[in-house]
Amino acid sequence: MFQTAFKFYKSRNPPPSFENVLLIGSDHPNLKTVQLVHDDIKCFTGLQSPKEWKVYELVTRPGLLVVANPFTAEAQRHWMMRSLTDYPTHPNTTNQSSASQLIQEVGCSWWEMMQTIANPDERRKFAKSLRWATLGYQYDWTNKVYDEARREAFPSDLGALVRYVAAVLGYDRFSPEAAIVNYYPTGATLAGHTDHSEDDQTAPLFSFSFGQPAVFLIGGTSREEQPDAILLRSGDIVVMTGASRLCYHAVPRICTDAELPQEMRNSAARWEVGNLAPQRDEVLWDGGIQQYIQYSRININVRQVLRENQQTLARPELG
Repeated sequence: MFQTAFKFYKSRNPPPSFENVLLIGSDHPNLKTVQLVHDDIKCFTGLQSPKEWKVYELVTRPGLLVVANPFTAEAQRHWMMRSLTDYPTHPNTTNQSSASQLIQEVGCSWWEMMQTIANPDERRKFAKSLRWATLGYQYDWTNKVYDEARREAFPSDLGALVRYVAAVLGYDRFSPEAAIVNYYPTGATLAGHTDHSEDDQTAPLFSFSFGQPAVFLIGGTSREEQPDAILLRSGDIVVMTGASRLCYHAVPRICTDAELPQEMRNSAARWEVGNLAPQRDEVLWDGGIQQYIQYSRININVRQVLRENQQTLARPELG
């Protein structure tokens, strides 16, 4: 069931229908509005007042929450820039091990390295080659575990953002300790999987989307269950809590607004209105990030690795 749905939305020829894709904010029986208990919390820079937030729960997947874009346009661009210029840098790990070594040798960041490539085709190829970066606890993709020996400092501003969102939703003890930043060029996919490497698998998982829209599949604890398809747009936040925390999920399609039905198109407008105050941000935006995001999606998913009051992943030696 899950794989059949994945292949359906991944298909290029013929392209899929979006008629069964849930649009957040629409009047659909599978979406119910969640009333926030903590909407009186002081506003966080770059976010709307929690009193203005629109939060939905997927009826068919209890615990799967979606916050419909609470970001300002400026804040969306800020997190896009952080993801591209700061996160794929040492000591964080990326999928480009050989490129990372070269970048360290020449003394510049991944983004700065891309700016040195004059040939447009080679530059686009280099941009598409970045697929993930890990923050905080570095993830061992081979053994699918976190490494205590590679516990790096979690970005303080991202940590503050996630703790704020968690507190508004009633998870005020959530501790952001690891993140995987995914970079998706249009046409890319993420296969069905569950997230179960964390010692604390009861803490929620927070997923922030920026850039081009994506079809997100959320199923059950078995691949045999029929998944639901949700359209995620720039600024939307998915929070996997409760029973949904260990459900199979996937991203079978990254698309541009032009591929969507007319009523689903408006992603770009979510980040193109407003000014960029710092001069550095304006230079970076005009210097390539705006072009990059026209054909890409960035996803920042944040996890709590340790159980409450647990200090380390290291296991005590016996004897």
